[in-house]
Amino acid sequence: MRVLHTVYPPSDQGNPFASLLIDALSEKTDSSYFSWRAAFLERWDVVHFQWPEKYFVAGNPLVSLAKRLRFRVWMRLLKWRRTAIVLTIHNLATHEDPGKAAAAELARLDRRVDRYVALNPAVDMAGLAAPVDVIPHGHYRSLIPDTARAPSSGRRILYFGFIRAYKNVPGLIRAFGASDLSGRGYDLRIVGKPHTPVIAADVQSSAEDATGQVTTLLKALNDNDLYREITRSSVVVLPYADLYNSGALLMALSLDRPVIAPRTPATEYYQSQFGVDWVLLYDSPLDESSLESAVASVKDAGERAALELGSLDWPVLAIDYLRTYQVATTHVGRRHRR
Repeated sequence: MRVLHTVYPPSDQGNPFASLLIDALSEKTDSSYFSWRAAFLERWDVVHFQWPEKYFVAGNPLVSLAKRLRFRVWMRLLKWRRTAIVLTIHNLATHEDPGKAAAAELARLDRRVDRYVALNPAVDMAGLAAPVDVIPHGHYRSLIPDTARAPSSGRRILYFGFIRAYKNVPGLIRAFGASDLSGRGYDLRIVGKPHTPVIAADVQSSAEDATGQVTTLLKALNDNDLYREITRSSVVVLPYADLYNSGALLMALSLDRPVIAPRTPATEYYQSQFGVDWVLLYDSPLDESSLESAVASVKDAGERAALELGSLDWPVLAIDYLRTYQVATTHVGRRHRR
């Protein structure tokens, strides 16, 4: 079976989700990273979409139009070739408004999907145009060398990851500054690249105004430096306004760091999977009292049961993905026999 994944080869600062999946599938499928040459000139049994918004959106309106037209031609070619389409649901909604034209293209793609993959069951499956298979997000432990682990610096609260508006990082800084956590020996560390200069300025000014020890490193880090930042912390906080799926949550757990996150159907699922010692939930909005309460609930490493992530090994998950691909190709055949 030949599968084209709509992601580019990995970089040292990219999201490793897709590369871990493709590596795990390599013994079972002929899986390839994306290129437009491969998309148009080669035949595939399945095209597996991840984060499709990138195909429709650009800073220039004319470039955006050209990208949408190219995508429509490709979709017609996939239909003619009877190629199955699988789409992973990474988010329940786009985090930034892509515009009406791009939204229309996303809707057009949805009508062509043969099978969805949901990373957890907190999805309105009845509202989707095709059946859904729940295949959880795998862990990252196979990527992490022992040399990239740093000793914990004690009472450090960490936010890491790309900084977008919905992630509420300035709100976390303000909640920390208003709390008494600094007086109890905690410091707050913010690591990640802001999405816009406006967000960067908001984070920096919030940090400068905060009472207590707040440090920032507002740039993307290579993998090993990121692992060291995480392992220096005692707990990771995800102050998002809402959360469905989070690679940061799985990354923190892969490095044996507990996570504080907002209470949502998805995070309640993660808490049921990993336990209350590893996933600690607060009721939004995040403020000083909810942050203090969550941090106070974090147990020392010696008091937590070891976190077992064997069910999230990528070779195990690859078996489920292969089954999804097989069902999707069968659906295409039935659709074209009607």
